[in-house]
Amino acid sequence: MAMLVGAAQLGAALAGWLVVQLGRTDEYGRPSFAPLGLLCVFVFGPPLLLFLGAVHTALMTMPSDLAAQALARRAKGALWQWRCAAPVVIGAAYAAALAAAGAPFLYCWAGISASAALPLLCVAWFRRREERRGRPYSRGEVWFRVLPAGLLLTVAVTVACGVALGTGAIGDYTPPRPAKEAMAGVWASEDGPAELLLREDGVAVLTAMPYDGWDREGSCDGTGTWSYAAGAVEFDVAGEYCRVGTWTVGGSAERPELYALFGDPDAGDVRILVQQAAR
Repeated sequence: MAMLVGAAQLGAALAGWLVVQLGRTDEYGRPSFAPLGLLCVFVFGPPLLLFLGAVHTALMTMPSDLAAQALARRAKGALWQWRCAAPVVIGAAYAAALAAAGAPFLYCWAGISASAALPLLCVAWFRRREERRGRPYSRGEVWFRVLPAGLLLTVAVTVACGVALGTGAIGDYTPPRPAKEAMAGVWASEDGPAELLLREDGVAVLTAMPYDGWDREGSCDGTGTWSYAAGAVEFDVAGEYCRVGTWTVGGSAERPELYALFGDPDAGDVRILVQQAAR
């Protein structure tokens, strides 16, 4: 039962995360998931969730429950009090191990400790029901009760995340919107020789500037003009083979970027230029 509850709460968390990720794009305008990735989630997700539920039961729920029962027999305090305390102590031990690897201790501690709350509550509820009926639940009865509850939990989390995303409670990436004067300067690639000079008089000087042609990706040198509007820079460069087109402003206010997506819009390659110095 604890394995199923652990798998159900992980599945609900996964569903909520997918809703948030599918509802927004990354900072370069690409969707967070390709169709093949979603197919893998639906195919391999259920058995993986059951496995993770079993691991969670072995590492968290079962030790917490056994420790709580042992402490309730030997020390003062109700069983429910020890069930609240045990996962907090065990969670601190796991969080300390993760913190040694560089993870934030408090977030790990809170998340690991909270993950045992629902499985322990369900264990206690099933045990009380078994005491009243005078016989244990069969495995089929446990599945019949836990799976519909897990489905309702998943639906509730999915709807809540969808509402939060739609109302803006869960923020999305907002690119910077610098003034046109701030765009003037040198922009260069950190991964190659590409360099771009945007002058204040509207002249653009291109050096090894990448472009996406009909048949292949290329690069070109040249001089042209540039205009800036709606967070994008549009180029007009002389030359039949220098189709630079439009580059979009990204990055952050502290580190602005110009980027263009080459290839498949769903999983294309991004070419990035970072502002080096204003002129």
